[in-house]
Amino acid sequence: MSAELYLCANHNPRNRAGQTLLRRLADRLPRPFRACHVGAFHGDHREWARTTVEFLTGLGATCAAPRLSDPLIDVDRARAEIESADLLYLDGGDTVAGVELVRARGLLDAFAVAAQRARFVVGLSGGACAAGPYTIGYRDDGSAYVAPCLDMGAPLPLDVHDEGDDWPEMRALLELAPPEPRGLVIPTHGVLHVTNRGRELASLGEPLVERRSIARDGSWTIERIARATAQ
Repeated sequence: MSAELYLCANHNPRNRAGQTLLRRLADRLPRPFRACHVGAFHGDHREWARTTVEFLTGLGATCAAPRLSDPLIDVDRARAEIESADLLYLDGGDTVAGVELVRARGLLDAFAVAAQRARFVVGLSGGACAAGPYTIGYRDDGSAYVAPCLDMGAPLPLDVHDEGDDWPEMRALLELAPPEPRGLVIPTHGVLHVTNRGRELASLGEPLVERRSIARDGSWTIERIARATAQ
């Protein structure tokens, strides 16, 4: 068994589309269900986190929110909260910074457990990208490198809501010759549904998610991910 992943470009509890997605997932869980909000990607900004935690609680969850940015965090408790969640929510922000906080707390294995045990993993923006195997990172001197992520089931690296600039970070990542020559891009308002540990991918609604690679002439090769048959 593995978690279903719902990876969103910009859906969150502040807008109706995000509310609809979370309500649908909550309706598939017994009450009360266990949720865990991970705000490490935005540095555990309290107001930002509170919005999601309160919304999940209103859906019938008992919602934990371990603050991985806190060097005094109870790591054992955080591990239990992450591993036992029915719904794990990876909030938006800086993908690389959040993954580094996970690594610093020694909790990479907890997310691997959650990828198997949770019913749902919902990722928003930077948190969605963290569910992939790797992303692009930048050193202090501005040079780019392939940065490992949480590898929770998305089979390829992800980029989100940057269609207006034609996905420059995904292009820069692929030009680094990472392990896979392709990536998944989720346009604004798009949602990628990942099941069966990445073997099955579907777009939810519009716009469609795309699988992209760079052709020899430098242009994009684009394959659109079809919509799920039942939404």
